[in-house]
Amino acid sequence: MMRRFLIIAVVAAALLRSQTGWILTPAGRQIPVSTFPMSLALSPDGRYVLALNAGFAPPSISVIDTAAERETARVPVEDAWLGLAFSVKGDRVYVGGGSRPVVWELQFDRGQLKPGRRFPVGKEAHENDYVGEVALSPDGRFLYAANLFRNTITVMNALTGFVVNEIPTGRRPSRIVFATDGQTFYVGHWADGTVGQYNTADGKKLETIQVGAHPADLIYLPGKVESRENGPVYVARLFVACANTNAVTVLGITEGNQAVMIDRIPLAASRSTPLGATPSALALSPDRTRLYVACSGINSVAVVDVSEYTALPLGLIPTGSYPTAVRAAANGKLFIANARGGGSTAARPTTGSVSALAVPTDEQLQAHTDQALANSPYDDSQLTDAGGPRGHPVPSAPGQTSPIRYVVYIVKGSRSYDEIFGDAAAAPNHHKLAREFVLLDNFYSAGETEIDGLHWATASVASDFVEKLAPAVAAGRVRGVALDGAEPAAFPPTGYLWTNLRAAGLPFRNYGFWVENAPGLSGVARAREASLEAETEKSYLGPAAGYPDSQRADAFLRDFGERAQKGTLPRVLLVRLPGASGMADHDAALGRIVEAISHSPVWSRTAIFVTESSGGAADHVDSHRTAAWVVSPYAKRGAVDNTPYTTASMLRTIELILGLRPLTQFDAAATPMFECFGATPDPRPYTAAKP
Repeated sequence: MMRRFLIIAVVAAALLRSQTGWILTPAGRQIPVSTFPMSLALSPDGRYVLALNAGFAPPSISVIDTAAERETARVPVEDAWLGLAFSVKGDRVYVGGGSRPVVWELQFDRGQLKPGRRFPVGKEAHENDYVGEVALSPDGRFLYAANLFRNTITVMNALTGFVVNEIPTGRRPSRIVFATDGQTFYVGHWADGTVGQYNTADGKKLETIQVGAHPADLIYLPGKVESRENGPVYVARLFVACANTNAVTVLGITEGNQAVMIDRIPLAASRSTPLGATPSALALSPDRTRLYVACSGINSVAVVDVSEYTALPLGLIPTGSYPTAVRAAANGKLFIANARGGGSTAARPTTGSVSALAVPTDEQLQAHTDQALANSPYDDSQLTDAGGPRGHPVPSAPGQTSPIRYVVYIVKGSRSYDEIFGDAAAAPNHHKLAREFVLLDNFYSAGETEIDGLHWATASVASDFVEKLAPAVAAGRVRGVALDGAEPAAFPPTGYLWTNLRAAGLPFRNYGFWVENAPGLSGVARAREASLEAETEKSYLGPAAGYPDSQRADAFLRDFGERAQKGTLPRVLLVRLPGASGMADHDAALGRIVEAISHSPVWSRTAIFVTESSGGAADHVDSHRTAAWVVSPYAKRGAVDNTPYTTASMLRTIELILGLRPLTQFDAAATPMFECFGATPDPRPYTAAKP
C-alpha cells in the first residue's frame, strides 16, 4: 500500500447541493433506505447488512443483500435509535428501543426479519428512559443496553431477558465494546470525553481514561504491538472516534489490562484546520490491518493503516451526506450509512442511503481522495484572507478594521423563504426590510430542524449528538430533552458565538438564548449555560408557547434604549425571536426592534443580521432555503443578492467585522456576505410597517 498522509477535504455536512456550490459525489452504488440510517450491523455469514433507520420517519430496519447490493426488506419497529446487534449465531437481532424502555429481539433467517420478544431494561419506567447502544458479550450469553439519559447500562440474560445487573457509567454512554477475553468491557462517555473500563463479572468501574470530546464509537483490536525499542508491549489497542475533535484517539492495553493513550490519528489537513471533521463511527477490515473512520462532518470515510504501532492515514472515500456508520464485509465490499439524501423540496428529507463499493485499490483510493479534495471549498489561506475587496466595510483579513462597531444578531423561528415571501400581507416588515435593503433569495439554513439549526446558527456546527438526536426530537419520539444549553452532550466542538466573543474580550448582551423561563413567565430564572448568566437580560423570555414576541420586543427596547443613551451598549447583541405566537405579532416585533436601533445614537456604526434557525415547511427550491436580512447604513439599498449563502456565511461575516477567528471548518470555508454591503453609508433609518 502506498503510504501517504491523509489530507481531509472539508465539506459541509448539512448543505451539499448545487444551489450552494457545495459538491457531493459519493463513491459506489447508492442504496436508498429510510431517513437517517443510524447504525449498520453485518450478519456473521457476511451475506447481509442491516441498517437501523431512526430519523424523521417511523423507525425501521433495512435488510441489504451484500452480493446484490440492494434492499430486500424493510421492517418497522415501534421505536429505536442507535443500538443494533446480531447474536453470535446470527439468528437473532437486538435493537435498542429508544424512548421505549426495552430491547427488541427479532428473529432473522435468510434475510427475513420477524418480530420476537421485548426485553424490559428495568422494573419500572422512568421519565428519562432512552435506550441507545446494545451489545452482546463475546460468549453471547448476556445482552448490554445503554440507558442514555439515566447514565447506566442494563445487563440482561440474552436467553431469558431477565435483568441481572444495572451498572452506573459516565454521562451519556455511547458505545460498548468487550475485550477479547470478555473479562472487561469499555464504554464511551459522550458528555465527559472519557472511556470507562469495567469488570464484566460485577460491573465495577476499573478505570476512567480521558480521550477527547465526544467519544462516539470504539473498536477493540487485539494483537501485540511494540511502541519502540525497550518500550512497553501492548497486547491490544482501543480506537476511539472522538467526534468533537479532528482525530481518533488510540489507547494501548497492557498485559496488566491498563489503558494508556499512545496516539492520536489526525483527520485534518493541517494543525491550523478548525474543528468539524466529526469522526463518529469506526470499522475494521476483515484482516484487521485497515481502520475505516466515518467522518460525518466532511462526508468522507478515512482509510487508516493500523498494521503497526503508529497508525498511518492513507486516503479518503467520498460518501453521501453525513455518514454515520461503516462496515467492511468479507466479500471485499464496504458499506457506508449516509444519514441524508440530497436536497429536498419536502419539509424534511425522506430518505438516507447506504453506499456499497469494493474496497479500493491504491490507485482507486488516490482517485477517491482527489475527488474528496475537489469537493472542498476550504483552504488554510481562508484563515488569513477571506477574499474580499480592500477598503470594504467587512474586513477580509485579521488586523483590518471595520467602520461597523456594533453587531445585532437576530435568530428567528423556522420558516422557509416561500413561507415568508409568499404572502405579503402576513409579514409587512419582513417584506419591507428586504425591499429597502437587500433581498437574499439564495440563502440556506444548515439545519434540518429548529434544534440543530439553532446550533448551526450559533456555533457553525451541530455536534454529532445533536445531529443524531434532533430528528427523533422533531418527530416527537424524544421529550423533555433540552438541547439548548442544558444537555451536556450537546455542546459543540469549540463552543458558541458567545464563547468566541468572550475569548476575544468583546462585551455582548444575551436576549433569549439558552435560558430557562421563571414560573408564570415572570422573567428568566437562569441561563442554562452558566457562562451566559451575567450577560443575560432577565426580562427577555426564551421560547414559550403562546408568549408574544411583542413582549420580547418591549423588554429588548427598554434595555437597549437605556444602554444606547448611556453609552454602555456592548459590541454585540444576541437576540432570539422565536415567533411562536403568530406571524403578525412576530413581524411587528421585528419591525419595532429594527426601527428602534435605526433611530438610536449607534445606528451609523451598526449592522443587523437576521436569519431563521431552519427552513421550516416546504420551499419550491429546497427545504433548507430560508430568508435572511442584512440591515445597516453600510448595507446596499434596494438590492437583490443572488449569491448562494448559508448560515455559516452570516456567522463568517459577523466574525470578520468583529475580528474573530472562525468557529469551525464550515464558517471558515463559507462565502462571506461581501455583496450585501457598499463602501458609502446611507444613514436613513427604518420606519416599521404597521400590522
